[in-house]
Amino acid sequence: MIREILNAEKQLAVTSDCWHVIHARWSGAPGTPRFIRSIVSEHEDSASAVKAAKDLKGSLARAMGSRPKEARDQVIVRRPASESLKNDGRLAKAPK
Repeated sequence: MIREILNAEKQLAVTSDCWHVIHARWSGAPGTPRFIRSIVSEHEDSASAVKAAKDLKGSLARAMGSRPKEARDQVIVRRPASESLKNDGRLAKAPK
C-alpha cells in the first residue's frame, strides 16, 4: 500500500510495503523543491520493479532529451518500507 508519512525529521515522505518505482518530477519553479516524488507502481519483487522502472525511463527519455541533465526527471526503485522525501533535490547515484 502506498502511503505518505512524516519521517523522523518531520518531513513528508512516500513509502510502500512492496518494491516501488518512484518518478521524481523536475519542478523547475524558483523557491520550491527541485523534485517532487511520487510512487507510480508497486511490485512483488525487485526484478519486476526494475523492469517497470526501465520502461518508465524509456518513455520519459524522449521528453527529457532537450532538458539540461540537472533538470531531467529521475526514476528510482526502492525496497519495501523504504522512504523517499516527497520534495527534495536530485538523488545521487550510488557508487559502483
